[in-house]
Amino acid sequence: MDELFASGIKLAYDPGFTFIVQFAEGMEVSKVDNNRANCTPFLVCLDWAMYKKNVSVMLFDIEFEIRNAIDGYSSGNSKALLCGLDDGALFPASYTMMMFHGDPLMRRVNEIVDRVYEAGVYNHWISMHVSKQRILYRKNTIDQSLNEYYSFNLNHMQPAFYLLLMGWCISALCFVVEVLYNRVLSKIM
Repeated sequence: MDELFASGIKLAYDPGFTFIVQFAEGMEVSKVDNNRANCTPFLVCLDWAMYKKNVSVMLFDIEFEIRNAIDGYSSGNSKALLCGLDDGALFPASYTMMMFHGDPLMRRVNEIVDRVYEAGVYNHWISMHVSKQRILYRKNTIDQSLNEYYSFNLNHMQPAFYLLLMGWCISALCFVVEVLYNRVLSKIM
């Protein structure tokens, strides 16, 4: 945050994030209020951050993933228009489950939750939610940087399957032409 304030770039965040600014440790509320960008709809702030590069925005990780999947926040050469900080956690937030103190099932529930999280089921749920949003908005983009690891799936192989289908059609057509040509030629001779 100190680097952001020193750079002079304004900070834009959704009005729902005011509780984060007020309760986050090490964040001076007066500095944040002085450096806050005033853009009425938050989507305007996102456009400023992507295209004008004069504003920093604060988003939830899952919100960024969903917006990136739906809107495709990348340029034509698969370069991301918005990027996150390496250690960009401003306010660690997570889901919680409330149970009565001294509940006999507390240890078992904690064990199950730990196993679900460690097995990657939570991350799988998040990726499934992002995929569902991508399907609902009919966005099937493969906007990933080409110099880093990415999941290779059947969407990447779609042109190869079209070429294979075209080859089969051409070979079937050649076969039919050859058979007809031989039948016609055998009747003439």
